[in-house]
Amino acid sequence: MGVAGPWLAVAVLSSLSIAVSADAARVNPLASVKTWAVYYGEAPETAATLARFDLVVLDATRRPPLPEVKRFGALVLAYASLGEINVHHPRYAEVKDAPWVLGANPQWPEARKLDPRDPAYARWLLDGVVADALAAPVHGLFLDTADTVLELEADEPRRYAGAGAALERVLRELRARHPRAIVVLNAGLPIAARLGTMLDGVALESVWTDYDFAAKRYLRRAPAAAEARAASLGAVSRAGVRGLVLEYTDGDDGAWTAELLARARGRGFVPYVATIALDRVFTSSLGAR
Repeated sequence: MGVAGPWLAVAVLSSLSIAVSADAARVNPLASVKTWAVYYGEAPETAATLARFDLVVLDATRRPPLPEVKRFGALVLAYASLGEINVHHPRYAEVKDAPWVLGANPQWPEARKLDPRDPAYARWLLDGVVADALAAPVHGLFLDTADTVLELEADEPRRYAGAGAALERVLRELRARHPRAIVVLNAGLPIAARLGTMLDGVALESVWTDYDFAAKRYLRRAPAAAEARAASLGAVSRAGVRGLVLEYTDGDDGAWTAELLARARGRGFVPYVATIALDRVFTSSLGAR
């Protein structure tokens, strides 16, 4: 999971066309969710804590025991990456030499960027990665790194023209194949706006925070940029898509964490505050709501 690039902060909200799916009457399964957590570890002892949240995002293969996480009714989503693949992913070996597997993400050196325009990408993602994730007793998917695809096209528009539209087509096919699965898109807000209620939720990392990967330092985002990000997420969530916020801190500043939770909830978002590695479970958001 990566922190979204600065291009989003200057998005023109009036240009977003919020789509409504054909199944507009479908009740959003995340409507009553008030807490969520993201954990990419597998320590069994974390299951008891994770079970206290309404919604939990876990790695598709390395995770605590699912029955224990779900014992109080928590909804569980399996992680799947759209725009990148880690070199340690179980399916990396079968595609590592494919032309649509590109260079490394500088922020996450073990991740390789993906070009979704190749038809082989869609087959690999839908028939492989997504099918693997949904084979487990989970409620749906947490789809990460859509922003990587959008940034490819923004940075090199001639070379990667149509990458965002290609990913959108793949996501529409995913929804058609799995109409009952809960689907949350992380970042990729222009795509989320066009998909509308085909999605159940949209998450955004680092609305009010930021992270310097080179210096390994937690930062506070400039107010104007933070407001632009919050407004962009709000524009999508007001169309009936649940808005989720993931903020990063060093875990030691309780007052700042409390302020982040209050800011997110004040905008109608469901917040979670953690460290950048997402390898620990933090319970700060389980307090007053």
